[in-house]
Amino acid sequence: MSMNIDQETALSIPDVMTIDGTQWPVRRAWPAGRGRIAWEAAHADFGIRAGYLDDSGPKLLEPDRDPKLPGLAGLLDEGGRLVSHRPGRRAVVRLLDGSFAKCVREGRADDVLTGQKRAEGFARGFILPQVLRSDTSTVVLGVVPGVELHDPHALGADWAWAWAEVLGAWAKAGDSVPGPGPAPQSTLPIHDAAAEVEVVTTWRDRARPVLADRALRGTAWSLPDASGTSRGEPPVELGELDELIDEVSAELIGGAASAREEPFGLIHRDLHDKQIMWDPVAGPGLLDVDTACRGERALDLGNLRAHARWRTEQNLWTPAQAAVVIDEIAHTASAVGIGPDRVSVYERATLIRLACVYAFRPAWRNRTGWLLDTARSLRG
Repeated sequence: MSMNIDQETALSIPDVMTIDGTQWPVRRAWPAGRGRIAWEAAHADFGIRAGYLDDSGPKLLEPDRDPKLPGLAGLLDEGGRLVSHRPGRRAVVRLLDGSFAKCVREGRADDVLTGQKRAEGFARGFILPQVLRSDTSTVVLGVVPGVELHDPHALGADWAWAWAEVLGAWAKAGDSVPGPGPAPQSTLPIHDAAAEVEVVTTWRDRARPVLADRALRGTAWSLPDASGTSRGEPPVELGELDELIDEVSAELIGGAASAREEPFGLIHRDLHDKQIMWDPVAGPGLLDVDTACRGERALDLGNLRAHARWRTEQNLWTPAQAAVVIDEIAHTASAVGIGPDRVSVYERATLIRLACVYAFRPAWRNRTGWLLDTARSLRG
C-alpha cells in the first residue's frame, strides 16, 4: 500500500495570525482541498476567527460568518457563543439557554440527525444529547450533564470511578453480534478493518504536504500581508510512515479472518476522552455520536487507549491517571471477549492517524514523531 511521495509544495501552517494588530494563536487546521488549508484561531479575550491558507497567503472570513454555513450568523447574532469553527464544514455554537447548535452545510443537517438515530443503542448505558430542534443546516442539541473525562482535575478522586462506569456503559451498549455479517433488523452502516485502513491512508495523504517539509513551518502571518521568519524542524520520513501504515494495514486486513470471532456490534468510531461526560448522579454521557456504526468493538477500545497514551505526552494526564484508563480498558476487553491483539492493532492505527491529524495543529506538531514512535513500539 506504499505510494510515491507527492512532490506537491508543502504548506506552512502558522503558529499565529496577526489580525488588526493582535496575535491570535492558531488552534487547529484541516486539509481543505489540494494546496489549501482551513484554519481556526482562538484568542482568550476576543473569541474565534477562521479562514483559509494557500500558496498566496491567508484568507480571513468575516467575524461570526461563514458563507457555507448558513445558520451560523443568525445564532451568533442572537447571542450565541462560537465554540469551534471548521471553515466551510461545521461550527458549534453555545446558545443562551445552554444548549448547543451544530451548524453544517445546507442540506447536511439530516446527516447529523441520522447519526443521532444510529447511536440510540448507546442509550442503554449513556445519556445522549437530545435533539431539541433542527432545520436544513442546523441541529440544536440538549446539554449532557457532567464534566468531560478529558479533565482529571475536575474529577479529582472520582477519576477511577468515572472511568469504570464509562467502560461498563460502553460494554453493554448496543447488541453486540459475532462476525461482520448482517445483523438482524440492523440498518447501521458497517465500518470494518478495510474501512479503517482507508481512514488511515486518507489521513496520510491529506497530511503529506504539511509533513513533507517542516522547514517551512513556524511562520507568523499578518493579515492581509504575510511576514515573519521560518523555523527549521527535522522532516518526517514519509517512507517510514508508509511502511508503518503497510504493517498495520496487513495486520488489520490479514487478521480479518480471526476478527470474525471478535465481538462485532455498535461502535462510536471516534471514542476518546473529549467525547465522554460523567456525572456522579446522572452517570456517563456520550457526545458527537454522528459516527456511530457497526464494527469490531476493538476499534473503540484501541482508539480510546491511544488517546490515553497521547494525553500523557501532552502533559494533560499523569502516567498514573493514564494507567487507570488503560487498565480499565484491558478489564473491559477481557470481560466482553475482545482479543488484546485486535485492541493493539487498532490502537496503532489510531496513533498513526493522530500523527497526521496533529500535524495540522501548531501547538502539537513537533510531537507527532512521538505518536509514530509509540506505534512502532507496540508492534506485536
